[in-house]
Amino acid sequence: MKFISILLGEGRKEDLKKKYTNKFDEKTLDWFLNIADLQDFNHKYTDFVLKGVHPDHIEGDAEIGINLIKSFDKYQSQLDKKDINQYESFEELDSALFPIKQKQKEKELEKQIDKIYEDDKFVVIIPKNEESSCKYGSGTKWCTTSKGAGHFGRYTSGGQLLFYIIDKKSSKPGNYTKVAVHFDNSGKESWWDTADNKMSDREVEVFKYAFSDITDAIYEHKKKSTESQKNELLFQVFNDYQRLDQTKNYLMPGTKLGIGIDAFENVQGMPNHAVGELTIYLSKLNESKVLDSYQIMISYGDVEFNHRFQRNVFKIDLGFQGNDPSEDSDYIDLGLENFELKSPMVLDTVENTTDTMRRWILSSVMNKVENNRELQKKVIGDQAVFTPTYGYTFGKNKGMISKLVKFLEAGKIGTKLDFLVDIGYIEKITDNGKTKYKRGNYTMEPRELRGQHSSFFAAAKNAGILGYRKVGKDYFLTKGPNFELFKEGKLKAL
Repeated sequence: MKFISILLGEGRKEDLKKKYTNKFDEKTLDWFLNIADLQDFNHKYTDFVLKGVHPDHIEGDAEIGINLIKSFDKYQSQLDKKDINQYESFEELDSALFPIKQKQKEKELEKQIDKIYEDDKFVVIIPKNEESSCKYGSGTKWCTTSKGAGHFGRYTSGGQLLFYIIDKKSSKPGNYTKVAVHFDNSGKESWWDTADNKMSDREVEVFKYAFSDITDAIYEHKKKSTESQKNELLFQVFNDYQRLDQTKNYLMPGTKLGIGIDAFENVQGMPNHAVGELTIYLSKLNESKVLDSYQIMISYGDVEFNHRFQRNVFKIDLGFQGNDPSEDSDYIDLGLENFELKSPMVLDTVENTTDTMRRWILSSVMNKVENNRELQKKVIGDQAVFTPTYGYTFGKNKGMISKLVKFLEAGKIGTKLDFLVDIGYIEKITDNGKTKYKRGNYTMEPRELRGQHSSFFAAAKNAGILGYRKVGKDYFLTKGPNFELFKEGKLKAL
């Protein structure tokens, strides 16, 4: 059969060359007979094309003819004349095909809308693209029916929704024969009449009362769509493979502690569950060494609207599962298996939500591991560390802290005020049998000095350099647990 088809095609080519030798030169005829689209039909439509092409407009007419024969072959069964040679010209065939193509186009446009309501008089649709918006919004002045202006996309992107309410039986254009209902990303609604005038609250109220079935269908669809969009957005949040790192200077100059999250991925078959990868490492002199790594086990709740904050939120609960220990000498078990994080999260865009959540995880883990004693020993050996308060890092044994160390080292016993007297900051005096203090020309009661250098003393106690011993109502200064380490230069601020 294939051999017969080839012979038939070759025979047609020879016949066509003889028939049109006076209309086209040999080179042009060879060009026609080698057009792939004509060869695909084994030249059964080539005679019709050659007949319709004008010698002065060969390429343009050939393109028109080829497009026509493709449509003819597609819709042949729907045409009254089913033999292409019954058509005298391109124009006649084009006219015969036009209503069939229009009907087909309308069917295709129907697939480009969502029909959410229909009765004998009204239909409510959601246009899916600009073409269907122009079709079903025809006769209005809505900007969303403007071709190529981009308005349709601006009113339907993100979580926005656009509905067209159409009066099917109205033959005359009027203000309410077509009504557009728009919900923006925040859920705020607006109603627009045919002339693109924003409908007043009273007009909307009357419309809702008169056509409650229509408005109920719109609000029900909006509710389902909004929930679907929020859950789809949340699903995307946990399908993000972008890496995010957080680093901070750690204990020694040039040393940084780093934590990175590599991936979020939803767990198949387990709704509202996802996993991630977390790595903890040290960097020094542009060289990074992995200390420990974990799989982040995540469960998250459905999105709910928080009326107090007027935001969509979801709850997140996560824990950490340690990966197999490495045989590398740099490995440290940082013990995050017992560490758990819970928090409500605001659902924003995928990018913003993911970024906020990752930063929260990284900061929480950083605060946890930086106080790990094994990690601290790896960086500074047997030195002790503390988290500074009020800006006091006590990097050098100078100034007020040096005076405090000398006071305690000398074995002196006293309160904060006794210390301040000892270093000459204030002078202790007796006035009418009562103890008072002087600084310059000012005489003060003891209670007036309670706040003197309070942040310094609190920071020194927090660092473990200073301690207190209560005797009666008084608190006497003592050496703290890190006193000797500080003297030896072995106490470091985080």
